[in-house]
Amino acid sequence: MGKIESLNGNQAVAHGVRLARVNVVPAYPITPQTTVVEYISNFVNDGELKARFIESEGEHGMMGQAIGASATGARVFTATCSQGLAYAYEQIVSASERRLPIVAAIINRPIDGFWPDHTDSLSVRDWPWIQIYVENAQEALDTILQAYKIAEDARVSLPIFVCVDGFYLSYTTELVNIPDQEEVDRFLPPFKPAYHVIDPKNPASFTIGMGLSSMAVRVASEEALRQSKKVIQEVAREFEEKFGRSYGNGLVETFMMDDAEAALVTMGSMTGSAREAVEELRKEGKKVGLIKLRTFRPFPREDFQRITPSLKVLAVCDRNVVQGTEAGAMLLEIKNALWYQPKKPLIIGFIAGLRGTEVGVRDFKLIAEKALRAANEGRVEKEIEWYPPVEVVIKKPEPIPKDKLAKMAYPGTSACQGCGMVLTYRHMLDVLGRDAVYVQTAGCMGWMSTAPGKTALTIPAVFSWLPAGSATTSGVYEGLRSQGKDEGVNVVLFTGDGSYGDMGFMAGSGSAERNDNIIVQCYDNEGYMNTGGQRSGTTPHKAATTDTPVGTKIAGKLGMKKDLPSIMAAHHVPYVATASTAYMADFKRKLEKASKIKGFKYIHVLSPCPTGWRYPSENLMEIGRRAVQSGFWPLYEIEDGKTKVTMKVSKRIPVRDYLMMQGRFRHLTEDDIKAIQEMTDRNYERLLRQERLDAEPSQTAESTIQP
Repeated sequence: MGKIESLNGNQAVAHGVRLARVNVVPAYPITPQTTVVEYISNFVNDGELKARFIESEGEHGMMGQAIGASATGARVFTATCSQGLAYAYEQIVSASERRLPIVAAIINRPIDGFWPDHTDSLSVRDWPWIQIYVENAQEALDTILQAYKIAEDARVSLPIFVCVDGFYLSYTTELVNIPDQEEVDRFLPPFKPAYHVIDPKNPASFTIGMGLSSMAVRVASEEALRQSKKVIQEVAREFEEKFGRSYGNGLVETFMMDDAEAALVTMGSMTGSAREAVEELRKEGKKVGLIKLRTFRPFPREDFQRITPSLKVLAVCDRNVVQGTEAGAMLLEIKNALWYQPKKPLIIGFIAGLRGTEVGVRDFKLIAEKALRAANEGRVEKEIEWYPPVEVVIKKPEPIPKDKLAKMAYPGTSACQGCGMVLTYRHMLDVLGRDAVYVQTAGCMGWMSTAPGKTALTIPAVFSWLPAGSATTSGVYEGLRSQGKDEGVNVVLFTGDGSYGDMGFMAGSGSAERNDNIIVQCYDNEGYMNTGGQRSGTTPHKAATTDTPVGTKIAGKLGMKKDLPSIMAAHHVPYVATASTAYMADFKRKLEKASKIKGFKYIHVLSPCPTGWRYPSENLMEIGRRAVQSGFWPLYEIEDGKTKVTMKVSKRIPVRDYLMMQGRFRHLTEDDIKAIQEMTDRNYERLLRQERLDAEPSQTAESTIQP
């Protein structure tokens, strides 16, 4: 019968993945999904889940990896939300068109926003992804198991979103029954694809086609969605028989509906509060019930046609809004389902709880009272209501008062104590001053200012999401240039290694290849520190992060650190340099030089992170110094293709002295340290050889394209 443990929603999802014996897990972190993939990586590294865990460079690639793995017949899981879902959208559509039974947990958070609502997952409602919304952590675990059985059924063969409200469920702990593996294996056998998969020994070609054949694909997927209703109900019944837990018929779940005159309709975690409200109102003798919509897609129109004829009023509570319709997605679907019914209730739509706005028991009681009043009066006073009521006040952005312009950056940011990034940023402002426009991506810098609506910076700054930092910066430059406003102005991208080196790499390469007249300053804290310390492309070999943990089977990151300065130099741009927070004079000299060079400039700064690297914050400077003195982080510049080491270390300290100051390297063995020392020595000697080679007289002068 399993065991009872205290789990939050993300842990419950991860346990579901483990119990489902998933084969491949492509992963990329984004709040509040992050800990789902961290927990799974722990299972993999400890040998509890025998799966391939792919550390993706971004959600677009992550979903591509899921597609590729699923096409081979592997059982695949991934997870995302919000901006990540938007970035993966092209691949999300492709996965459904290819009829691949991928299961993805969507830890709901709005696109271009924070805190939970359902607008991210519902943006995909017009594509053939089955969407199931869960109420609590137990249902999250159980639904992962059910999802594979549904998706892999030959009558369905479609991908599934298991939608878990971010923060409310993802980080809230409750008691969860974790089934025994043997029980799950009897319920969910290994995946045996009913259709052809990619097989080197049995080659085949796959294509969707065009015209009528392409239209036939959509017809077939619509039929599969229709068939999936039956499969979802079958799986729900079988699950209840085997595990004793029921979620209605798998499509909808009703509560206290026998003699109800009015009913609330909810989806996701808010159902728990609505359930309590109904219980309290019933004790007061008020005939209110609850319809929990569990499966949004395919929409269970037949269930609503069956349940609602005896009702006088439906109060539909949408945690989303379909912009331009003045309604939520559930309301539109329910109205469509009931349109031709001879007997149907009055319907009131409530757009409630957007972007994490709290909707509690008291609120649902008020909503239910409105529904009962409409039932008594036989009419609806207001068809659509925003709840809680919102007053819109239009404010124009105001320039920062002149008396506040004495400083470009004020203290009191929300950055971690001892953050190297903030130090670097302040010195950058000292050098470049006000004759610059700054673009910041949504890494640590994007979130480190003060309270919402306020700023610690008195400079013209533009915010960009992670993949588009360099593209946004190029756009700012060209926009200023088109208006003759670029003269004497530096356009600067201040970005992190995770943003620039991974999902933003394509845009960065494009800016470099065009030789756009911008400065890119990349602060390298060697991981995704703003989401909790996951690995990035520049995380060093063997470093422990939250998704490359030290396990009994695998310890730390297996791959090597991505050498971004060398990659940018390979674009033949005018200037590339490395720097360190521990050697500010060197950094400021390089930044000053970059500001006077036309074309693309790239400066890569080591930015130690006490939180992610696990060392006392007062050791910031010593960590940075030892990185340079050991040769682990050499300081150099490449100007017009010629390399110059700007700080030669005649007698380097052992790399051990640098590594062992940090908790992320404490697990290293003597053999590990020896291998890293040898690699550091090779890299440093190679750099010195390149400097000597570039210093030799050349017969041909290298030219630089002017922007």
